[in-house]
Amino acid sequence: MAGRHRMSRGIDDRQSFRDDPQPIVHRASRHLPPHPAVLEEELEIQHREIQKIMGENRHLVDGNVFLQSELTAVKDEIHRLSQILPAIRADKEAQTRELVERGFKLEAELQSAEPLRAEVVQLRAESQKLNTLRQELSTKIQTLNKDVNRCKADNQQVASMKADIEGMHKELTEARFELYFIFGFNFFLN
Repeated sequence: MAGRHRMSRGIDDRQSFRDDPQPIVHRASRHLPPHPAVLEEELEIQHREIQKIMGENRHLVDGNVFLQSELTAVKDEIHRLSQILPAIRADKEAQTRELVERGFKLEAELQSAEPLRAEVVQLRAESQKLNTLRQELSTKIQTLNKDVNRCKADNQQVASMKADIEGMHKELTEARFELYFIFGFNFFLN
């Protein structure tokens, strides 16, 4: 490709050779045909130039064939991708729709859960009140248990006192009977 649109050096050299002043021998004989050796040399140079141009042409043809096959492969790939692209877009759109619908569902669930949230807050407040009440009642029960234990101790003392009183009452009754027998019935009437 580097040699495209340029003439080879050999041709330029020949032209410059022809443009130079002719040797003295040839000036006098302008009518004479060129020497066969010169013609053979020119033919040889032209033959080499043709071979060189043909090699470059083959190289260009090979490059062109390669580029054509690459172009065909790229066109096939573009065609394949253009057929796949709508399916990919449709899949992405379906995924996007699904995500949007899922977002709407979650938002609806959150909105429907809002009353439950208020109810949970209310139940939590009631639970705290009940815990406070339970603690108060527990404190009262402990106080009542202490009172019951004190009352039991007092009852034991009362039972002991009652037993003492009954014992004293019994002794008093016995003492009355003894005095009755000793002093008689009249003693008690006075």
